[in-house]
Amino acid sequence: MLKRLLLSALFAGLISGAAQSQADIVPAASMAPGAPAISIAPFTTSSLNSIFDGGSGQRFNVKSFLGASNGFAAKNKSAGKQASLTAKAAAFAENARRLFGNPRVFTRRGQGRVLANGAPSDGELNDEVRMSPKENAERERVIRELFLQAGARAEDIRVQDIGRGKHNFIVVKPGRTDRIIVVGGHHDKVSAGQGTIDNWTGATMVANLYQQLRDQDTEHTYVFIAFGREEEGLLGSEAYVRGLNRGDLSKIDNMVNLDTLGVDGTYSWKNNSDANLLQEFREVADREKLDLTEMYLDGGDADSSSFRKAGVRAITIFGASPDVIFDIIHSSRDNFGVFNLKHYVNSFELTAAALLSLDKKPSPGLSARLH
Repeated sequence: MLKRLLLSALFAGLISGAAQSQADIVPAASMAPGAPAISIAPFTTSSLNSIFDGGSGQRFNVKSFLGASNGFAAKNKSAGKQASLTAKAAAFAENARRLFGNPRVFTRRGQGRVLANGAPSDGELNDEVRMSPKENAERERVIRELFLQAGARAEDIRVQDIGRGKHNFIVVKPGRTDRIIVVGGHHDKVSAGQGTIDNWTGATMVANLYQQLRDQDTEHTYVFIAFGREEEGLLGSEAYVRGLNRGDLSKIDNMVNLDTLGVDGTYSWKNNSDANLLQEFREVADREKLDLTEMYLDGGDADSSSFRKAGVRAITIFGASPDVIFDIIHSSRDNFGVFNLKHYVNSFELTAAALLSLDKKPSPGLSARLH
C-alpha cells in the first residue's frame, strides 16, 4: 500500500508534466570526489568498489541530481516539490526496511500470485510500466524513485556519469561472498513513441527484481543496473564494463539483461546469449511451469553484448517475438496499448526464480572470450 501511494504521487507528477530538463542534472565533475566505498559485510569492499559504481566512485548526491545546489536551484522552480517527493521516498524506503525485513517469496495460485513481505504485486508492476516517461531526463528521475520505493536507501544508489549528461543507476544487494550477478536493463528511449516496451518494461523490472531479492539470504552479491545510452550503441553498459579491470570482471559470474518485455511471450535470445545460461533458464522454466521460448533474433543488439565481449556469461530475456518486435520498437506504436501484463508477470517470475537458482551454482570463472 505504501508503494502504491508513492506510485500514485509519481504518476500524478508525470501527468502534470513536471519534467526535469537535461540542464538540471549536475555532471559528475560537479559532485564531490572521493566518495566512500559501499560498506558491505562480511567481506572487504575496497577492491570491489569499481564493480559497484562502474568506476566512478560516486555515491548518489540527491541535491546535485535534483538541481538544488551548485547554482541549479534557480533553474529548477520545482526543486522544492521534487525534494519533498524525495523525502517521502526516503521515508518509504526506511519504513519498507522495517516492514519487509524477512525474505520475500512468492508462490503461484491459479492466475495470480500469493505475495509475502512486500514483493511487488501485479498491479504495481502494471502501474510502473504505464508511467513510461517520454523524456529521457524524466526517465532518469523516475527510475531513481522506483529504486527508492523498492527499498534502496538514497545513499546506496550509485550514479555513473556516461557522458552527455546521461547516467547509469546502480544498486547493490549484498550477499555472503564477493561473487557477482549483474541484473540490467536500459532506461533510455529513442525520440519516437513512448518507449514503454523498449525499454521501460526492462528498467522497471530491474528495480522490482531488486525489491524481490533485496532481503533474500544469498551467496552472491547482486548488482542491479539501469543503463543509459543503450539506444546510442550500448554506450552505458560499455562504460560500466570499461571501468572494470580484469580482477573485477573475474568476480562477475553471470549477467542477466532485460529488454523489450511484455508483448506476446517470454523469450531468450538464442543467438545472443551464453549457452549455459540458456539451459539454466530452460530448466527453471520447466521446473516452475513458466513459459519460455528460445528464439533466434537477427537485427539489433542488447546490453548483454557489452559483458559477453568482455568474457562474462550473459543472457538477454525479451518479450516481443520476431513477428511483431520490429513493428513496435522505435516507432509510435511503442506505447502501453501493446503491453500484456500476463506475459510480463511470467517474465518477472521466471527471472526472479532463475536469479535465485544461479545463486546455487558454482562460479564459472572468467570466460576464455576475455581479450
